[in-house]
Amino acid sequence: MADWQSLHVRLPLLDPSRLAQLERDLGSEALGRLLQLFAEDGVQQGASLADAFTAHDHDAMARWCHSLKAACGSYGALRCQFLAEKLEAACRGYDVAESAALMHAWQQALQETLSCVQEELDRR
Repeated sequence: MADWQSLHVRLPLLDPSRLAQLERDLGSEALGRLLQLFAEDGVQQGASLADAFTAHDHDAMARWCHSLKAACGSYGALRCQFLAEKLEAACRGYDVAESAALMHAWQQALQETLSCVQEELDRR
C-alpha cells in the first residue's frame, strides 16, 4: 500500500481550527459566502480535472491539481489538499497507475468535503 493511502484517511475533510480562524478574521457571513464559492469552484474545477483525466492529459491534470491544492489549503480542506498534491506529482511523473488510484481517492474526498461544506453552510 502506498504511503498516501494510509495517510490521507487520517486527515480531516475540513480543519475546524482553520474554519474558526477564517471566521474570526472575516466574520461569519463572509465565511459563509466564501464557503459557498469554494463549493461551487470545487465542483467546476473537479469536473475540469475529471475531463483531463478522461482525456489522459496529465499536463492539464497537474495544472488543475496545482490550483485545487491551493484552494483546498486556503479553506482547510486538508484531505483534498494532500491528495491534490500527490496527484499533481503523479501526473508530472506521468505515472498512469498511480494517477488513476489518486484520482479515485481525490474524487471521493472531494464529495465528502463538499458534504461537510454543505453541513457547515446549513448551520449558518
